[in-house]
Amino acid sequence: MPQKALISEDADNKVWLSYNNPQYLKQRHNITGCDKVMNKIAAALNTLSIAATSKPL
Repeated sequence: MPQKALISEDADNKVWLSYNNPQYLKQRHNITGCDKVMNKIAAALNTLSIAATSKPL
């Protein structure tokens, strides 16, 4: 399942990272039988988004 992420900046110069939650895609496309894989994808996206949005020490 291809994943896309969008990084945008609003009028107040706040930067946003957004993507579709795999659980939403699972429901939207009636995907069955792959809960473990979808949970792994969700966890990986969560880890990547935290790393991408964290300020360096």
